[in-house]
Amino acid sequence: MAKQIVNQLDLIQTLLEDKFLEKGNDAKVLIEKNIMKRNIVVHNGITHLLYRYDPDKIKLFPYFSSKSGLHKICDYILFASEGQHLHLLLIELKLGTESATNQLIASECFAEFILNSAKRVGITLTNNIHIKKIRVSEERSKRRNRTTKPGKLELDQNGIINYDHSDVFRIKEVLDIH
Repeated sequence: MAKQIVNQLDLIQTLLEDKFLEKGNDAKVLIEKNIMKRNIVVHNGITHLLYRYDPDKIKLFPYFSSKSGLHKICDYILFASEGQHLHLLLIELKLGTESATNQLIASECFAEFILNSAKRVGITLTNNIHIKKIRVSEERSKRRNRTTKPGKLELDQNGIINYDHSDVFRIKEVLDIH
């Protein structure tokens, strides 16, 4: 009997509330305040789900007090499946050059909670799970000389990828960073 291949993204969808899942054309673009926009470039062999968590629209963590910092979360969590690998891309969009570290660290805790919840309820995900924190800055992308090809993406001292492309968000480019 052939071993059934389980779609990791289907399993993720059983865990997370649909109201946060971006659908149709919304699943193909990252937007911040209708000012900043990055089209998502999907590559062969990679499928994805895009979840948007907007604390301005809904109280995501109702069990926390209103103490500053407890309700922080990134703008998007993009789940990407490539072969036997599941990638959780925690994406924070910034119009300026301000830090996204606190939001991305809080989002990493949330991502780990999702993964641990899957285990707790008996959902078996792949062993090849990668969480990546990504900051996309509109100001940094504008400052970069347009005639210069963007530099190689690397992790900074906080384990964050500063993604400075001005028009697109290439999933494969982020997945290849180790």
